[in-house]
Amino acid sequence: MINFDFQVKTKLFFGKDKHLQIGKVLNEFNAKKVLVFVGQGSVKKSGLLDIVTSCLNIETIDFKVLEGIRPNPTADLAREFVKIGKEYKPDLLLAIGGGSVIDTAKLVSVGYYYDGDCFDFNLQKVAPEKALPVGVILTISAAGSEMSASCVIQDDELMIKRGFISELIRPVFAIENPELTYSVSPRQTMNGIVDIMMHTLERYFQPSCDNEPADGFAESLLKSVIKAGSVVIDNPKDYESRAVLMLMSSLSHNGLTNIGKKFFMPVHQLEHALSGVYPEVSHGAGLAVLFPAWAKTYVDVELDKFDQFARNVFGLNNPDKVKNANEGIKALENFFKSIHAPLTFKELGIDNPDIDKLINVLLDGGKKVIPHDKKPINQEIARIIYERCR
Repeated sequence: MINFDFQVKTKLFFGKDKHLQIGKVLNEFNAKKVLVFVGQGSVKKSGLLDIVTSCLNIETIDFKVLEGIRPNPTADLAREFVKIGKEYKPDLLLAIGGGSVIDTAKLVSVGYYYDGDCFDFNLQKVAPEKALPVGVILTISAAGSEMSASCVIQDDELMIKRGFISELIRPVFAIENPELTYSVSPRQTMNGIVDIMMHTLERYFQPSCDNEPADGFAESLLKSVIKAGSVVIDNPKDYESRAVLMLMSSLSHNGLTNIGKKFFMPVHQLEHALSGVYPEVSHGAGLAVLFPAWAKTYVDVELDKFDQFARNVFGLNNPDKVKNANEGIKALENFFKSIHAPLTFKELGIDNPDIDKLINVLLDGGKKVIPHDKKPINQEIARIIYERCR
């Protein structure tokens, strides 16, 4: 186990009707002037935005609503919101939505104190030194951004999607009412389930000791998500299953499942290149296609871990370790199929993927490789993985 420091500053308010406490929660964090971030209409259509703003009015909290954030959120809109924020001078940024809305608020939170282009943080040209506090009312169980220190944003002009990590942008609070996810579409529910699992799996398939606590957390989380995910696809208003997914969304990306471990997310890098080139691809769907392809490419060098995954997550016990490991990958694919996740580029609507462009974006024109302790992803390995997705 490596040396580490661990602190999750996000205060979690979890349960039915917890969103109705937003005014009092903001008072607790001394926020009297708030920028409210929302997506492209669902929060307004559902009436949630009206409920939230009524709560703010009751507590005499001044607010301004910024809307229009799309999935795969853009740097252009974040730049616009930074300008608005500098004029408005808020105490806190409140994101109502999922990862795209939260990550936009995070970028604005550091861009507020920066004179250059806020996307410089995502390009990792500079590191944040100060940030406005961010709070969240979560409406979809997926990205885990509500409790994470990461921020991923797309630049359409450059056709790239980049992220950065800073404790400064970890939200100070998250309000999670599972009932707010009842109306999430089956497709978005699927995307969320996959994203939760990938945040966990990518940490899991990193070097571990023989008795790694983080791996135990990861296996338990994965089994819970698989069980709950199987229920909500057919019964979207099952409260207990929605609650499990919402909580696991937060725990999958707050550092718990890599505590004491070094980790890197190669499949996320593969997907960021994919949705950078094809922004219509939702993040979870892209991960569902790419992770099995990555797994089949790496099962030979991570055989013991894939065998452990098959045994401890799916209960498979083939005495042949190679067969058991591959059966575990197949079981994961079958689960993805059961929740109607895509498994090929064609199912993503990409009939003729530009593999060369994907590799170029992924590896910055050949200037880098994607780290792995045994088998880094170079151009040859990247091509194998992307070709497996056809």
